[in-house]
Amino acid sequence: MHDDFNGDGYADLVTATPGATVAGRAAAGNVVVQYGSADGISPSRSTTVVQGADGVPDSPEAGDRFGADFSSGDLDGDGFDDLVVTADHEKADEGTGRIGSVTVVWGGSKGLTDGGTSVTSDKDDENFAADVAVADIDGDRGQNLVVLNGQRMLTYADGFSRDKPSRATGVTDGFGDVSGGSLVTGDFTGSGSSDIVVSGASDAEAGMMSGVNVYSGGPDGVTLKREISEGDVPVSDGGASGDLNKDGREDLVLGGGIDCCSDDLENPSEGAGQIAVFYGTKDGLGTGPEIIHPGTPGVPGEIGVPDAFGASVSVGDVTGDGHDDVVVGSPGKKAGGAASSGSVVLLKGSAKGLTGKGAVGLSQDTAGVPGVGEKDDRFGSAVRVTDIDGDGRSDVAVSAKGEDVTAGAEHDGAVWALRGAADGMTTKGVSSFSAPKFGFTFTDAKFGSVLGYGTSPGDFE
Repeated sequence: MHDDFNGDGYADLVTATPGATVAGRAAAGNVVVQYGSADGISPSRSTTVVQGADGVPDSPEAGDRFGADFSSGDLDGDGFDDLVVTADHEKADEGTGRIGSVTVVWGGSKGLTDGGTSVTSDKDDENFAADVAVADIDGDRGQNLVVLNGQRMLTYADGFSRDKPSRATGVTDGFGDVSGGSLVTGDFTGSGSSDIVVSGASDAEAGMMSGVNVYSGGPDGVTLKREISEGDVPVSDGGASGDLNKDGREDLVLGGGIDCCSDDLENPSEGAGQIAVFYGTKDGLGTGPEIIHPGTPGVPGEIGVPDAFGASVSVGDVTGDGHDDVVVGSPGKKAGGAASSGSVVLLKGSAKGLTGKGAVGLSQDTAGVPGVGEKDDRFGSAVRVTDIDGDGRSDVAVSAKGEDVTAGAEHDGAVWALRGAADGMTTKGVSSFSAPKFGFTFTDAKFGSVLGYGTSPGDFE
């Protein structure tokens, strides 16, 4: 189980706000962790992580954007998951450019209160931390850190300690003209070692053509396996992995909601966005992809532009039937008559894989969901699937980064936590929260705009 920072057997919910004001410094960024329980989550059981407090390295500075991305896993092998956070605009030194940083915040019996450790690049002039992931890439059941730096990635060996990071190895094969922006890890072959998928724009001039490379993990290290896309899917806005057809191998889901689609791509969604699914096989990710979009039979609603279907994706077993499901954010959707009020769609996994059959749609205008969908709320700008109440069904967190909470604000942001159920997402026991629930006084900071693990960075406008 990922995200169990206090080791109590319940997954915890991480909500990051890189635009948060900290100690008077705009966009210094913060991360809030609510600890899971049989009753779910509550702001009263939470920790706020910021730079320069409680042993977390560095100090909050304007524009750092701490919380731009995050991942988790037990890097030091003590039985508690650790939180890995990026600050994508961190400055190396005063007067230098913004190259980014990575921080490991250590888990323990009291949660994320044991301080942290800085992770640095082996190149001083490199833009660091486009994305991060934690997975067992060498098959020894220990967790490894992967950091994406745009034109290469760094993989870290076992042996992380609270004093220093483990040995890093740079991987550059296969990047070529791909500017890597997203990492997804998963055991796509069933070998016991996680593979790594790097996706991003493959041509700076085209801007919307995708490059998706798969790197195989194993005891001998990480090697480029193959390119699975040659510009035939939109640039990924994030991705996720899980076993959709319950065959023992993880499958890959890439979202394509923001830049969908250029004239050079097959565009069944008519520009409304789409997701691309590649299924795991004994030889790796199969050919494809399978495309699902708002016009796919069974998907609720009608095609609209810009729906931004696929601007965020997350994978987990929401229904509890043993097949992982996919939650897709559609923050540009005109739900309830309000432009870009946003919605989310649950696509159910099955023995035949992912289809639109039985899909469930939900928005702020759905009965039982707190609030009312308003223009530019962008409900679904980020999503996260994780089991916060330990009932065997994954729950669904949804961010609306354009939600206005305080008087005069336009994009305070808010997050909803929906329980999983046998027939999909349910509004029974739903909770919602925003910055004031945690005592924060900043406004227009897009609270919870980053939910991590395959969601987009929350920059859809």
